[in-house]
Amino acid sequence: MADRHRDVAQGGSGLMTVAVAPQFNPFDPSFTESPYELYANLRDNDPVQYSDLLCGWVVTRYDDVAALLRDPTISSSVHSATPTSVTKIEIERLAEQPRAARTIVMMDDPDHARTRKLMAKPFRVAAIERLRGRVHERMHTALDELADRGRTSGGTAGPVDFDLVEDFAYPLPVEIFSEMLGVPGEDQPKFRRWTQSVARSVDPVLPADERYESIVALDEMYEYLAHQAALKRAEPANDLMSHLVHAEIDGQRLNDLDLMSQLVTLYMAGHEPTSVLIGNGTLALTRHPDQMEMLRNDRSLLLNAISELLRYDGPNQFTRRITTRPTTLGGVELPAGAVAYAGLASANRDPRFWGDDSEQVRVDRANASKHLQFGAGPHACLGSHLARLQAEVAFTAILDRLDGLEVTGQPVAATRMFLRGLTSLPVRATIAPR
Repeated sequence: MADRHRDVAQGGSGLMTVAVAPQFNPFDPSFTESPYELYANLRDNDPVQYSDLLCGWVVTRYDDVAALLRDPTISSSVHSATPTSVTKIEIERLAEQPRAARTIVMMDDPDHARTRKLMAKPFRVAAIERLRGRVHERMHTALDELADRGRTSGGTAGPVDFDLVEDFAYPLPVEIFSEMLGVPGEDQPKFRRWTQSVARSVDPVLPADERYESIVALDEMYEYLAHQAALKRAEPANDLMSHLVHAEIDGQRLNDLDLMSQLVTLYMAGHEPTSVLIGNGTLALTRHPDQMEMLRNDRSLLLNAISELLRYDGPNQFTRRITTRPTTLGGVELPAGAVAYAGLASANRDPRFWGDDSEQVRVDRANASKHLQFGAGPHACLGSHLARLQAEVAFTAILDRLDGLEVTGQPVAATRMFLRGLTSLPVRATIAPR
């Protein structure tokens, strides 16, 4: 993706050529392979760029992105936007799928605050910590099963070739959150298929056939969850769905429309980002072997390292916000009703905030927790504690049990704009016993 240039006057004596960042294009093959070179170009040359393709502003510097996330006047609802070709299509789609419009991520206060309060209890630190034993057992059982592939007839352990995403990073968070939600084990494969399709629907520009597939998957998911919710309403169990069905604050409960929307949102957010963090984070550590070795030798760095891996190559590339009044970002005034794409991943590598080593993994980075992967302000991620706990258990298992870990093939990244992660990471390792 070559830079564009423009000529500008230089003191009346002639012209000089100034680099201008290329137009942001999430469909460019180089973006799929790695978007970070483009982000750096945008930060340096056009940090608040208007995208004709997206009909909105792409914001890429840390301070501007953080300001967008924390500004109480900023809206999360597409209905607050001045109509464009992109927003009109989305509003039409939401009119056909009114349940999708009620997701908490698209709500503004007071609806957002009320709904979040109803949902918050199962995601508090103490509640999530009670899941640690279950998460630990599932992840180590999965490694035990992989280890069996490398055993000789005499029972000696040998190197195992497997796909770290397909065999570990993706299925386990799906299973763990399905169990937490209360989805029967035999139905979990259906959920995996549905969520892979629905995850694409959050991108603002999507081919018509993929949009249709995501709508069909969403309908099937809603129908299934409505049936499960009815069962939990009649016979509550000790799971998240039962909590949400019966949650009540000040005499208010989630109505059926809101309930279905939040269940779908939670399912998507409950496992996709965690899967991406484990896959992307493992690849990052193999590419920074000195940092992996530091982490092996000093496990007290693990929680900070997870923050650093979220900063370096986290799952969430963008989140969308709508201005409700003229708002200045990076010296550019956005009018009221403007769509702004807050570049979380770009902000997390901005050297203006992180320093000259922003493009490197540093597991002992002092301010790693300042990353914006989980958002900020009123819409900060509700499930961040769950993601961190699963990542902590997963990376502990990887460090403890995958000896001689090496990447053996080309990593494959998903072609998404908002949620970017690996779909395949071929690796080889000798899997140590527990």
